[in-house]
Amino acid sequence: MIKFLKIMLMALPVFVLSSSCVKEDLDDCDNVTIYFQYLADGDTDVLYKYMSKVDLYVFDEGGHIIGVGHYTQDELKNFDVVPSFRLQYGKRYKVVAIGNAYDHTAVENIYADRLSDIYIRSPFWNDDSRNVINHDDNYMGQQEFVMPDQEGVMYRDTVTLYSSHVDTEVEIYGLPAPQSRADIPYELSFENSNAQTSFENEINTEVKGTIYPELVYDAEKNCYHTSDFALFRLDHETSLDETTCAHQLVLKDKNTGVELVRGNILNYLNRYQEDIDVTKQEALLPISIVFDQVGVSIRLPEWYVEDIEPDWQ
Repeated sequence: MIKFLKIMLMALPVFVLSSSCVKEDLDDCDNVTIYFQYLADGDTDVLYKYMSKVDLYVFDEGGHIIGVGHYTQDELKNFDVVPSFRLQYGKRYKVVAIGNAYDHTAVENIYADRLSDIYIRSPFWNDDSRNVINHDDNYMGQQEFVMPDQEGVMYRDTVTLYSSHVDTEVEIYGLPAPQSRADIPYELSFENSNAQTSFENEINTEVKGTIYPELVYDAEKNCYHTSDFALFRLDHETSLDETTCAHQLVLKDKNTGVELVRGNILNYLNRYQEDIDVTKQEALLPISIVFDQVGVSIRLPEWYVEDIEPDWQ
């Protein structure tokens, strides 16, 4: 299914960056210019700080895909080569921009008639031979417009992107060091993780899965931790509940299969709601798992807040 999708996408028209045209023949001229911006949690455009690539999907008034453009950070920084292409005058269109779609991002159901039925997801959600280990730091935005019904007029618009992910940092203390860096004896996972985000930048609450972030060992700190790991959003319009956040954090011993830790992420977030805000655009979910002589606890990391709350079980 994934290979088929990639082949079909290659058959779509791909927009190229703005080029010169013969003024006597306006049919050869671009008539649409799209700009991108990302405000994070402020009022200043910080797109280039967070995004190194933006893909632009263009749909006609019937909701059908008609083209895809791919733009690097260097291209977007150059004012002369912002996304520019030609559309028919007097028609209604919609564009969807996706930031940072790399190896952990695949588009599903691109030929659906509604944006709510088109999703981004990991390429490996339906691959029984490989675990899903991560999501890209995706961002998404859309804009609908009607082309002016006047030949020779250039239409310009700006698409504002919003975060589609939550940076997640998990650290684990108190377990024996691995025999080698390549032989990590523990498996971390998030069960009931949100598996899809629609082209309307809404998580699909009906599709869940398990994601297995890779662990690395820090010998100086004597801890295992994740590295550059992200989940899809946990909220809907800044609200959290069991529908949007059903995640279960699980830590297992690979050699024995014994489950060492299981914790409900929504309960964790509710407990630390004054310290953690995963509804922000640049949201961070920090988790520290600590094994000691008393037992095991899940708490805020020391680097995140100085006053550590009591243990959470």
